[in-house]
Amino acid sequence: MTNIQSDKQNRRDFIKYVGGAAVGLGIGGLGFINSNSNLSAEKEISSKLQTDVANLNDRLEYLQRWATFGGGSNIKNMPNTVDKQPTVRIDETFYFDQKNAICRVDNNPEAFIMPTYQMGEIEIEKNTFFMLMSTTSLHVKSIEESENSTCILESDVGDCFTEASAGGNIYGSRIKPEPFTSEIVAVDGKAFSYTAYFDENEAPINYAIFGPKFTFTGELTTGSVTVKKLEKLAKSLPK
Repeated sequence: MTNIQSDKQNRRDFIKYVGGAAVGLGIGGLGFINSNSNLSAEKEISSKLQTDVANLNDRLEYLQRWATFGGGSNIKNMPNTVDKQPTVRIDETFYFDQKNAICRVDNNPEAFIMPTYQMGEIEIEKNTFFMLMSTTSLHVKSIEESENSTCILESDVGDCFTEASAGGNIYGSRIKPEPFTSEIVAVDGKAFSYTAYFDENEAPINYAIFGPKFTFTGELTTGSVTVKKLEKLAKSLPK
């Protein structure tokens, strides 16, 4: 009797052992499968990153073959306060390279009509308009090679100082900036434009005047805009 019970106990222990081993092998097998799956996913991610790095290096090498810079003055004619014809000359000076850009209006010699985004048309008093946009974090978005090559640059941060007097009130400030993001389009030898994007909550004054997006540009009268490959630019230098 004792031997029979002992045999039954041994069989139960053996079954538990085999069952435990089977479960262990199953869990180990699942772990092995999951490990292989994770390894495959990591290899795929690594391969994609290597491709991205290679593409970025190719793009960087291409951009390093270009010289992009310029500075000068754009002339913009604003509506006068008599018949609203665009006769009031506003001089806008600018400078840019692949990292930095400024655009500045120091004064308005005459009163002019400013069509604003939220306040309608307002009369800006003589000698009271000032604006300075500045950024030091530009990066090149694209370059289109043509007879007059075009470069587009972007920035996610910048300072905009705007001040103007209208109806006896002073709007904005020359010393306290509001933030903006920007896009610059430079056309070799022909044009420069500086587009500012304003957030209503972060830049309420500029948003009220210019709206969510405003492009500062005009007729290029002095200075130059250069968007050229280095080898082409080198050929134009004095020997």
